[in-house]
Amino acid sequence: MKWQQDLIKDIKTNSVYDDADGNEGRRIERDIPGDYTWREFSAGNREALAEYFLKTKDTCKAILEIGVARNANESSCHMFLGNKRDETIYVGIDIDDKSFLNDANKNIFTIQNTSSDVENNIEKIKSFGVTELDFIFIDGWHSINQVLTDWEYTRLLSPNGIVAFHDISEHPGPYHFIRNLDTNVWNVDLRCLNDWGIGFAWKK
Repeated sequence: MKWQQDLIKDIKTNSVYDDADGNEGRRIERDIPGDYTWREFSAGNREALAEYFLKTKDTCKAILEIGVARNANESSCHMFLGNKRDETIYVGIDIDDKSFLNDANKNIFTIQNTSSDVENNIEKIKSFGVTELDFIFIDGWHSINQVLTDWEYTRLLSPNGIVAFHDISEHPGPYHFIRNLDTNVWNVDLRCLNDWGIGFAWKK
């Protein structure tokens, strides 16, 4: 893969931690003081993601989400599905079966597979009629190596497409990757750094 031939020293550390996911959970205070719960996707994360997606909603033809519906109705998946146009194709990749979301009439498709299987997944994505991706949301396994692999899906990114990363505050892969993107090439916006964190990148 491209990242294996063109490694960024600050991201690829060649250490035993490159395949480690990092923190497995975090206690976040909700709106009611003292009310804590384990949540994978905060209200702030959801609002920031919605802000960026709604900017592109009217022109967005295809969405790819890596890591699907892991926070029930408060998930990023449900934000996409609740706001996208019916003609916009949504593809979700997850190691678990998420086929209960599938709805061909609304162009909602899921692939049960590891996102590491890039070539086969891209072929499947293309079989849904996708030629370019306008929004990619990366929220799978959060190791450094895995985020580098998930970045391979940007070969389908449209010229005005947006890539979003979850857990840029908490996990090593997204934390290091987005902070080491070449800002001569990419615009970068980091949000919600007081919780899991979410970041956005798009080409200049």
